[in-house]
Amino acid sequence: MTLLQTRPIQTERNLALAGEVTFQYPGQPAHKPEEGAYYRPYIREVPVIREIESCLDVLNMFAKDDRVPCVVYCDEHDQPTGLIMRDVFYQRMMGRFAVDLYYSKPAFQFADQQFMKIDIFEKVGTLLNLALQRSDSKFYDCVLLTSAGRLEGILTVRDLMSLSNVLQGEAEEKRELILQESYRHTGNIQHSLTEVRSAAAKTSSECIRMRQWSQTGKAKLDLVQTSYLGLVEDMTKREGQAFELVSDASQILSITGKITELANQSSLLAMNASIEAAHAGVHGRGFQVVAAEVQSLAKQTHELSGNISKLLEHIRRLAEDTAKGAVSSLKELRACEGFVMEGARMFHEMENAVQEVQKSGNQVHHLAEETGRRVDRVKDDLAGINSAKQQPFEDESTL
Repeated sequence: MTLLQTRPIQTERNLALAGEVTFQYPGQPAHKPEEGAYYRPYIREVPVIREIESCLDVLNMFAKDDRVPCVVYCDEHDQPTGLIMRDVFYQRMMGRFAVDLYYSKPAFQFADQQFMKIDIFEKVGTLLNLALQRSDSKFYDCVLLTSAGRLEGILTVRDLMSLSNVLQGEAEEKRELILQESYRHTGNIQHSLTEVRSAAAKTSSECIRMRQWSQTGKAKLDLVQTSYLGLVEDMTKREGQAFELVSDASQILSITGKITELANQSSLLAMNASIEAAHAGVHGRGFQVVAAEVQSLAKQTHELSGNISKLLEHIRRLAEDTAKGAVSSLKELRACEGFVMEGARMFHEMENAVQEVQKSGNQVHHLAEETGRRVDRVKDDLAGINSAKQQPFEDESTL
């Protein structure tokens, strides 16, 4: 027979101080506990019997230490094959003829072979679920923990409740941490939404200003376009007038040329008349005076015609330069026509774009307000959950 001492039950505070159970606090990284670490503080070492121990020996074990809830029957490989619970064994051994019938018999014959056994590396949640699924007749039996098939110890129902409380405490702490983080994140979201609403409102006001500017610019550009079209029309007219002036100056030059030719012919005729008057002697003197006056008039006409020709030639050159300048200016103006039209189109598109941006900004503003209201409701719900969580609840560890 191997008799092992039963470990005292450790409290949750002792577990935390011993480092067996780890908790995650705000600002600290989560640490996964070592496999089986949850069980080890609760494992109870109980007596192990072999085939040689009798029922009386087991009764003496129970009588010697009232903290022993059970004994475990193990085979030659130290693998548990039977469980003897204290209360069940006492009921069987307290009969009227139990001393004669049972005390000398091997105790392993009365061991329950349908016991709950679980590996020490199994998850706590799995253990608790399996333990809760047991029938009423076996609900308060001890649970055997093994490692590689060999017995490590047992867990009582109180130990299972303590484990459940530890898990519940950790879950509550994680839940509280999640609530705190969620509340903080919702606060950040609320702050961001406030900035989004402010930015959306500012965008809307700026869009109104840009729309006013674009409308003003478009109106001014329309005036420029109207003035431009009038200027083009005027320059086109002046171009035609300049070419007409050049044509008229050329015609006048042609006429002055004919006048000069007539003056030369008149001068020649006057000279011939003077010669003929000289031949006539006294009778031709009067005619000679007339011929001299005609010759003088022809000379003056020739001089005036030359001056007019020079002046008209100067006017013609100026008119040609004016016509060329008008043509060049008209080409430049017509080249600018595309820019004016493009500017008008861009102002129109900018006005449409500003309207779309303003519409989008208003939608963002409304969505941000609606989301902000929903975040407020979420924060209120989180605060309500947190306050409800802090209310006292029944301690199930007394079961």
